Amino acid sequence: MASRSHVDVNERRLRPIYDCLDNGNNKKAIQEADKVLKKQKTCQTAKVLKALALLRLGRQDESSQLLVEVHAEHPTEEATLQAMAICYREVHKMDLIVDMYENAHKARPDNEDILSALFMSYVRTGNHQKQQQTAMLLHKLKPQKNPYYFWAIMSIVMQAHNCKDPKLSKTMYLPLAEKMTEKYVKESKIEAEAEVRLYLIILELLEKWDAALELLQGHLGDKFVSELNFREQTVAELYVKLKKWPEANAAYKNMLKKNPDQWNYWQEYVKATIELCEVQYKPHPEDERNEEIDCTEEQAIIFINDCIKSCKDDRPLRGPYLAQLELIRQGQNRRNETDRRFGDPVELLKIYFDLFGDRTCCFSDVKLFLQMLTEVEQSRFIQSLENSCSLCNSGEPKKYAENVNEMQRHTTVLQTSRYLGFHDKLSTEGKLALAEDLLDRHKNGLKFGENFLSTELQPSDIYLLLASDIFIDVCQKTANSKLIWQIVIHLEKGLKKSPSNFQMKLILIKLYCTMGAFGPCPVLYDGMEIKHVMNDTLGHVVSNHVARLGHYTAACAMYGTMLRFFTVNHKETTEYLISSYKFGSFAKIHEFVKFREKLQNSLQYASATAERMLLDLVLETDSHTKTEQMITYMEIDPEKDKTEYDELCDNRDFAVMTNCEPPSRFNLKELQKKSFEEEKTWLKVRNLTMRILAAAVILGRELNVENHKKNGVENGANKSMSEICSSLKSQLENHLESHQCWSQDPKYPFQMAFRTRLCTYLQSEHHKLLLGMLDNVLYASTLQDNGIDQTDSVKEEKLKTCVPSLLDGLVSKHKCSLVREQENGQCINADVFENLVLCAESVSHITVLAGVCHRILKPIKTAFNRRNKKKKGLKLPPTFEHYNQMLTGLEKATLDLHEAVRKLDPVFLSIDLSSLKLTDSLSNKKEDVEFENEIWKKVEQSYQQSSVEVTELLHKKMQYLASLKLL
Repeated sequence: MASRSHVDVNERRLRPIYDCLDNGNNKKAIQEADKVLKKQKTCQTAKVLKALALLRLGRQDESSQLLVEVHAEHPTEEATLQAMAICYREVHKMDLIVDMYENAHKARPDNEDILSALFMSYVRTGNHQKQQQTAMLLHKLKPQKNPYYFWAIMSIVMQAHNCKDPKLSKTMYLPLAEKMTEKYVKESKIEAEAEVRLYLIILELLEKWDAALELLQGHLGDKFVSELNFREQTVAELYVKLKKWPEANAAYKNMLKKNPDQWNYWQEYVKATIELCEVQYKPHPEDERNEEIDCTEEQAIIFINDCIKSCKDDRPLRGPYLAQLELIRQGQNRRNETDRRFGDPVELLKIYFDLFGDRTCCFSDVKLFLQMLTEVEQSRFIQSLENSCSLCNSGEPKKYAENVNEMQRHTTVLQTSRYLGFHDKLSTEGKLALAEDLLDRHKNGLKFGENFLSTELQPSDIYLLLASDIFIDVCQKTANSKLIWQIVIHLEKGLKKSPSNFQMKLILIKLYCTMGAFGPCPVLYDGMEIKHVMNDTLGHVVSNHVARLGHYTAACAMYGTMLRFFTVNHKETTEYLISSYKFGSFAKIHEFVKFREKLQNSLQYASATAERMLLDLVLETDSHTKTEQMITYMEIDPEKDKTEYDELCDNRDFAVMTNCEPPSRFNLKELQKKSFEEEKTWLKVRNLTMRILAAAVILGRELNVENHKKNGVENGANKSMSEICSSLKSQLENHLESHQCWSQDPKYPFQMAFRTRLCTYLQSEHHKLLLGMLDNVLYASTLQDNGIDQTDSVKEEKLKTCVPSLLDGLVSKHKCSLVREQENGQCINADVFENLVLCAESVSHITVLAGVCHRILKPIKTAFNRRNKKKKGLKLPPTFEHYNQMLTGLEKATLDLHEAVRKLDPVFLSIDLSSLKLTDSLSNKKEDVEFENEIWKKVEQSYQQSSVEVTELLHKKMQYLASLKLL
């Protein structure tokens, strides 16, 4: 009773602290904790709860001090351990949670809760071997509880997943997991569906399809009840893997009888039928399944027609009609010849169009089968569609759609015609006429959506999107930028009527960025409500442009949002894994781990991390002291690149944009692969740049020869920092030399990713600036080692003139006006911002390296003056003067660049873009003119923002350079 009373007293005293923490009143929580600690100085829970409140108030040092104190006492009370685990999770110190529970387990080895929490702490750190050992300890402690035994088995499966040697995985880990599961099967100890599911997962990983099939068809298969049709569908899939085509055919046929609109069932059914045809399968006369197996295409056609007839009374289903076409397509692909024995695809497609042409899915369905048509059949098909659609007639007067269904049929015809390449055959005038007609129909079709909510898409939006595609075609062929602005105005008007149309927003973002105006894009991007995993799949839409066009404030915000998602994802996925173990959802554990790995190895994550670090180094430093602080804060290891380039995943989604382009134009998969290689090449350039800057700054911190020689030891490396700098220089040179192919613009189609800045970087040879200044740093470090008397005339000359002349040439090359003249009038010089922004970044990087030179040479000069102050008339070594001349040259070139960027500001130049006639006005109506002027105002503000932010950056760098003179 006394013990129970003590616990109650503790709970009563701690309750106010818990309440304050739950309500977010952290200051009050600290006060309540102090009250408890006055009475009970040794109360560990009160100390930890106080630490948690301090942590949430941002007082991390005080919080850490309390946690270290309690941690050293090796607490075992559950409330204390849970509170400490929360603190450690919030500061991402998962290893300390493990250590804490390991100590608690040693003190109380028979406590199930502590041991269970220890297992979960190993889940957090991904230590699967320790998971297995802990789960087996739990099993020995509580042998009557099945879950603990299967935790151990799942931990072994995860060791197999993480094993880099597939052979070891299949010969050691997975067989062990299989034997452990079989033991429970033989002893009839299997209790739950999750346990059978884990056994099935193991058999599938071992590719023991026969055993998996036997499991599903046996008495244990009866336990699969949580997921509808799981057992039947998995059995059918296993028949396919085992190439048991008669059984697969019968299984899918039976499922189709219950669900005749399931498209993946039809695909597998047709595949099984054709496989049986290929081997001329003959059913055994005594086989009871004869009627269930369709072993010829004729039988398949009969079954498909029966399915069509069975649903004719109700609403027609798409599946059976598409199955007719799938049968022809798969047969044709197998035989590599045109096969029309089982139907005319043109007629079947026409029937499908007549039934489903008024649905938005019609084009995406039909698109699957258009490539199997011959050129003659394609023409015949389009002709039959146009003949059946009254809106396609080109006679006068023009006929508009009378209802949404009629309009949808027309847009399906237009999309199909474009996909088959008929738009490409039109002349430029013909394309423009068609685009104008589509814009007119879009405007007319808006009447059907007058009462729509803002979240609903206008039925006629597809007309505007098709018109945009045609205009873009003409732009790319004629290089007429006026048409780009015309598309922009049309799409902006379209968004007023259909504000939730993400397709229009995606096109607008691309068009604005193509013309160097990033300003309007954040609103469009935020309007798509990009959240969670979309930061990974669609983040490239803006991340490729925001820093490229000099919008540094927006870049910091966007990269910050993306990186928060990736950071939080790891934490949240770990909690999902823990829940999966607790509730026995073993199938989900694999999914969560793969998902986490895919995000951890994401190209977008790696790119955003590199760009954000370089951005911080560029923006947050106006003196070398701040640069050193920033490098220290970033904790960069110059010797090792943390990015595993071979492990990177390309999670970018390019299929999100509606694509009606002919497949003959480009192969989306091949181009994505090419773009991925370019992105990885550019990422490595950025990472090497960051490591070079970090290595140089660390090198510059060493102020005397003795420390400089010990530099490698202090940094835990075998090499000195000067050797690491030289190695990084060689790596960058070799990397760029082996990837010179990217010096030419890759020219991706509009629907694909935008190129990186690698092409511009290589063409303008920005790396020569960086490497030239790095040579100066390395030369200065040799003077520190060998003495100021050991100068090299060639390197002295290079120190004085090389980098300033390179920078001056680069600035002169890219200086130009925002508006230039062309044959058909004035136009925006879209490349000017990208070129000058990249120059500004290079200036920032060489300024950091100039600061390193100053850091090394200043104490050398001070020591020289002190040593020779009595020797009157003694001349200083030329190095110091050459260094100052280099700084003067850099300051002049930077000032020149500053002036060039400032002249891009439309406000500074008093340019009104709306008055320059950069495009033809769509209308003379007052409201249309005002709307167009609003768009031009947004573009002007974007150019102004770019100019202001880059000039501010360059102003900081001029101050930085001014502080580096050797006086």
